[in-house]
Amino acid sequence: MPVRNLRRVNGLTILEARDPRMRQLRRAGHVAEIHGNKVWNSSFLVMQHLKRHPLPKRTRVLEIGCGWGLLGLFCAQRFDCRVHGIDADANVLPYLQLHAEVNSVQMTAERRSFEQLSTAFLAEFDVILGADVCFWDDMARQLYNLIRRARRAGVSQTIIADPGRPPFDALAERCAARLDGVERLQRRLSRPVRAYGELLLT
Repeated sequence: MPVRNLRRVNGLTILEARDPRMRQLRRAGHVAEIHGNKVWNSSFLVMQHLKRHPLPKRTRVLEIGCGWGLLGLFCAQRFDCRVHGIDADANVLPYLQLHAEVNSVQMTAERRSFEQLSTAFLAEFDVILGADVCFWDDMARQLYNLIRRARRAGVSQTIIADPGRPPFDALAERCAARLDGVERLQRRLSRPVRAYGELLLT
């Protein structure tokens, strides 16, 4: 379920939909087309994991399916990471930049689909993060292929979080069967939101 009525979470200021700046972007025509119109709980599951397993300073992070970019902004703010986001929906990127400005954090972003992430592109990053990015059946195949390309590119770790949808199950099972060093962890949060889901670490 989407997160509502949040202001300050894990050090980040998160604007509500009724904020005048958010409304201004919508009036300008930036209306999300692929579910990027809210904050999803799985982002906080990844943040919880990263609090326990901090990223080294200046880690190069790619947030896939970034939406408003809050997971990437968290990494930039808390660990001084260099973060880039990609999303197939260009309409969400102004919301990412607005949140970057509000939080005084730098994060670049661009419109790209999972299948457009080449091995050469992925080689520019150390860690890949994604939250609630495996919600259509074909995304399991796309993400599996992305993870394989990332490994060839030298990416040290990919972390994908999900509340447990069937496409995510298919992705996790395929990774476990065909790749080494795969972990699937169940996680639960009571604060800042009540959330339950899984992390796929590859």
